[in-house]
Amino acid sequence: MTQSQLFDAIRELLPFISREAVSAWEDFIADMNIGNPQGELRMCGELYAEILLIQQDYSDEVATALFNMGARHTVNTFELPGAAEMMEGGMDEEEIFREITGSGWHPSEEHTQRVKLIVRNLG
Repeated sequence: MTQSQLFDAIRELLPFISREAVSAWEDFIADMNIGNPQGELRMCGELYAEILLIQQDYSDEVATALFNMGARHTVNTFELPGAAEMMEGGMDEEEIFREITGSGWHPSEEHTQRVKLIVRNLG
């Protein structure tokens, strides 16, 4: 999934994502994958899968808020489910970012398999 396809798909899911967040995610994906176009495609698919699962497991509001959080605090795609859980528990953006980056949060194996299935089906 290319960046263009990614952001078109996320806009379909969540019409209220911000331009600033899209720009920040574009930069983050590019920076994390310098010289690795396959890595960029994989990361785009993973971001889409994570946002889709957060929308399904939590709500449009939580998925939109976490995506838009990227304008100020971008986290690894695999950390988004932990951020969703924290947001649902009442933590604000700053608290979530500190907790995620401080603890090195990782998803369960079950969640990882759900993401892999979605990414496989994108191709």
